[in-house]
Amino acid sequence: MIRSYGFICGCGHSATTLTATILASHPDVYLPLEETNIFFKWAPLALFRYGKLKRATRAQHKSVLVEKTPRHVRRVARIRRLVPKAKFVMPVRDGRDVVASLTKRLGDPAASLDRWISDNDLVLAEQGKPDVLIYRYEDLVDDPAGTIENICAFLQLSFDPVMLEFHRKPQKWFNPQAAESQPEHVMLRNRQVNQPIYDGRGRWRKELGKSELVELVEGRGKHLMQAFGYI
Repeated sequence: MIRSYGFICGCGHSATTLTATILASHPDVYLPLEETNIFFKWAPLALFRYGKLKRATRAQHKSVLVEKTPRHVRRVARIRRLVPKAKFVMPVRDGRDVVASLTKRLGDPAASLDRWISDNDLVLAEQGKPDVLIYRYEDLVDDPAGTIENICAFLQLSFDPVMLEFHRKPQKWFNPQAAESQPEHVMLRNRQVNQPIYDGRGRWRKELGKSELVELVEGRGKHLMQAFGYI
């Protein structure tokens, strides 16, 4: 019997994959190691594909189904309608570091800034709702055991400190199509998420453009930086 359904979503490069990798190491969790994007599809198809995940969960005798697609932060209302009792785990991270990281990946500072602001406006709108758990990447770095224990409790899982040794059993993320089309990126991301939790704070000091920094601390992103305790 599946007792809990969890969705990890939020802005990319905010520890969504790290969180998912840690949870995937739990013996009671079934978590597909790819971003399914299921709930962007036509509703009957979305339910059909989510049904396949539920069947896979039961077939492996797991009791908690967790799915990670960062962009599902844009489909929270839809998931609530289609998946009764769904729970949402939403990590946030300092916008300066996320925009720096996204820019390195996408090569577009303006688009990276827009993405952090728009995605985290959606996260902030969910703050305080009983089916949503928001936590900071920085708190995971400072207190990994406490942060993961809180996530486990939220998803009705027992916490085992062995989960923090997730990197000792590396897992291969991303679907075959992604591996074929972006092999270098997939290889890099798998290497990143299968290492111990590391402190990635402060990269913005060397990598973030001045205009993006101003927008985050004085302009369009200021309310979010303040709301999540970054300034």
